[in-house]
Amino acid sequence: MSTALETILSLARARSHVVRELDADLGAHGLSLTDLALLLELRSAPEGRLRRVDLANQLGVTPSGVARQLAPLERMGLVGREPHARDARLALVVLTDTGRRITDEAVPTAESAAERVLDNRWSPSEQNRLGQLLLNA
Repeated sequence: MSTALETILSLARARSHVVRELDADLGAHGLSLTDLALLLELRSAPEGRLRRVDLANQLGVTPSGVARQLAPLERMGLVGREPHARDARLALVVLTDTGRRITDEAVPTAESAAERVLDNRWSPSEQNRLGQLLLNA
């Protein structure tokens, strides 16, 4: 097996382990890491609103993938839909007040879990290097 493939497989495995550990902690808020990532994108968007296609692009998933992810968040009242002001065919995804509150409550949990997970795997200098490498990905 090539070094490149081994590296990609190791990266995928590491991601799975990290996500599983963070999901366990975020479950106390009724969220997964992918849910939190979506909510954080909306929280940082102008007026807490984004087109679904833009949200998908920012998260690195397909529009249908983001649609599947939005359905349970919408049922929980964390996000909603709003018609687009200039194009009736488009809907905006909107972070609700409840979504903003849950996101704000979940961030400290996620930050603490992220620090623990990284500290258990890598030294501070390795974490810094990893962060730099992934910023360029």
